[in-house]
Amino acid sequence: MAATLPLAAGVPVGGKVPAEMVAASPARGHWRVTAGVMQRSLGGFDWAPATRSLPGLLMIGAGSSTAGIGAIGAARTYADRVYTDGFVKLDGGTVALGGDTWNWGYADAAQVDAGFLSFHGGNGTAAWATAASTLRSGRWSDQPEAVAPYVQLEWNQPLDVHLSVGWLGGFSFLSSDVSRAGSTFSASKGRTDYDIRYTDRYDLGGVVPPAAPYTGSLGGPGPLISNLPAQRTAAYPVSGGEAASAFNRIQTDFSVNLWTLSLGPSLEYVRGRVVLGASAGATVAIADWSVRQTETLYVSRNGGSARRQQGWSDSGSGIAAIPGLFVQGSLGIVLSERWSVSAFGRYDYAGDVELTTGESSGSLELSGWSVGGGVSWRF
Repeated sequence: MAATLPLAAGVPVGGKVPAEMVAASPARGHWRVTAGVMQRSLGGFDWAPATRSLPGLLMIGAGSSTAGIGAIGAARTYADRVYTDGFVKLDGGTVALGGDTWNWGYADAAQVDAGFLSFHGGNGTAAWATAASTLRSGRWSDQPEAVAPYVQLEWNQPLDVHLSVGWLGGFSFLSSDVSRAGSTFSASKGRTDYDIRYTDRYDLGGVVPPAAPYTGSLGGPGPLISNLPAQRTAAYPVSGGEAASAFNRIQTDFSVNLWTLSLGPSLEYVRGRVVLGASAGATVAIADWSVRQTETLYVSRNGGSARRQQGWSDSGSGIAAIPGLFVQGSLGIVLSERWSVSAFGRYDYAGDVELTTGESSGSLELSGWSVGGGVSWRF
């Protein structure tokens, strides 16, 4: 800047100031305020959701398991046996005389085959269960970013016609949120129900049975067969069952309001209307955060639509002040003596904010890049 000098010896009143005297004159410092917007990206939001859905919450019936031999007795024990197509009971001498009985009868000639007489009966039940489950970590990351307003106040002291130094103080505000939904749990359980139907085969020992249908008696007499079956086999026809499947859905909603205060020395180089600036210094980032997480367990039974069975909800919030550093470079264009416009790029380095809600946890990295522009007024 040029300055008007007092009248000196050898310089006429109203004359021009010699160039060497202008160069020697100290230029005055000045203030400059800048307002604008920037696109700011934080380093990242990392979240590890805890899962409350567990395999034990998926329940099905246990089914029935019974031998069902009450009517036909144990195969290796003497008994009165009643079948769907006949009977083999005790007579007066069965136990004492070696196990034979004439107190038997059958219904159909097809029961006789190759020297054996077959009977069918029993009403047993059985159930076979299966279960499987998968639990995933569900950890995910995102990068919060938003357009943030900022204000910057500078004091500049020229060193010469091109170079000046000073101080820069800044304030910015960012509000951002991220959300995600996903599943971390799935499970299935099944049960197949069976009836148990027995076939007892008696060795006729050469006895030719009377034609069917035949009914012996307790008092006899009649052809003798053993009261104990030579062979017992079981068939397991399917009688029913149950199937169920489950999965969960976790919804996480995170939001943060971030105020950043900056202060540091600055350096400017002016060439014509172009202004190049650089600054670095300290910051304090104040993060006001909140997290809400909901989990819902859905269950489908026997192929039906999935329905909500159970749900959980947790929320957490906090405020943290994190110190850091910044470095910034700018390019400005002078429009007039007082007005100018500028664009800048900046990197903020700061620590992480630890986040928790319920049994879930995560972190927010405050370091990140910003680019923006604004309008400046010098005074």
